Amino acid sequence: MKANYSSLIITLFLSFYSFSQNTKGDIAISITASPFPTTYNNSDDFGMIGKAGLEFLISDKVSLLGSFFASNNTMINNDSGVTINSIGFIPSIQYYFIDKPKINIFGQLGYGFGFEDLTRNYGEIENSALTIFSIGAGMNYKLKDKLFLQLSLPYFKAKNITINENAADGIAVFLGFNFKLK
Repeated sequence: MKANYSSLIITLFLSFYSFSQNTKGDIAISITASPFPTTYNNSDDFGMIGKAGLEFLISDKVSLLGSFFASNNTMINNDSGVTINSIGFIPSIQYYFIDKPKINIFGQLGYGFGFEDLTRNYGEIENSALTIFSIGAGMNYKLKDKLFLQLSLPYFKAKNITINENAADGIAVFLGFNFKLK
């Protein structure tokens, strides 16, 4: 009887393992974007945040992700006359809670740095340093063999450490693509 339970457990383990999509050593790149609404001097602006990421799976469940980002608060609408451009890098760790052939769901935690150019009404540009904390969840949905639709919902807090003010604080919705290289 013990042999039957052992063989059943081994069979279940192997079947779940063979149906997972992530494997240690996998490498993926991602490109995602998020809307970026801001209010400055009681005027509403609307821009975009774009991210490009490189992910390395260090185990079947855990990966290291480096994301480069760029943002502009007035790409679509500029009522305030104040443009804020930011660039930066956020290293993160991801844990895959669910890893199936068609979908996987992950949690993410990261802390990074960046720079912000804030153009005032009279054309003056202030360059400032940022620190960025990010925590959230996301999912990849398989479209083709190595191509996935990616959705992530991070809460992020960016602090302008040059002038000691919050630059951004809230939840963002990033949508884009993830492509497995290996």
